[in-house]
Amino acid sequence: MGMSIEEYKKMVLKDRNLKPKALNRQLQGQINRELGKNFEEQVEMICDIYRQNQLALIEKTPEPMKILKHIENGRFETVFTKSAQPDFKGTLKGGQTVVFDAKFTETPKIAYQALSDFQRETLMAYQELGAKAFVLVGFVDGNMYPVDINLWTNMQNVFGHKHIKQVELEEMLLRAKRAKNGMIDFLGMV
Repeated sequence: MGMSIEEYKKMVLKDRNLKPKALNRQLQGQINRELGKNFEEQVEMICDIYRQNQLALIEKTPEPMKILKHIENGRFETVFTKSAQPDFKGTLKGGQTVVFDAKFTETPKIAYQALSDFQRETLMAYQELGAKAFVLVGFVDGNMYPVDINLWTNMQNVFGHKHIKQVELEEMLLRAKRAKNGMIDFLGMV
């Protein structure tokens, strides 16, 4: 049987001498990283379906890291060697390049700052060369929204604030459709 959140908090507080506020921030950070990781895994599964159906070949971009120290059991200490690239790159059937970053939020809105300046500039550069470039935003209700990089970059002008609410994306009819098999089709190809 697993341990409760309160038992886990007590254990971590005892081991790390952390105050409850710091522990809550640390736990929330861990939860957010796990949710983001799960979202990216879901996107990877959808990309695999596109590949199987010969509609697109889209791959996860590896993080640029350098190993500093091998620890044990396949674990190691690393540092990032440069700014993070957009999460996914590939080619659609017909030859168009597709580049996008996947962002997940637990709240009903996503902040402009969720995308780094480097990622935003990279997506804009790809789009200027003719690529389909966007931010794929996932919300806790399971819906996904491919937000064109131009819309993302201009959200202050379009929405009047530096975030996008899920309801605003719904009003713009940007929700990714579900295919007959239940898969979320964020490229509109199935």
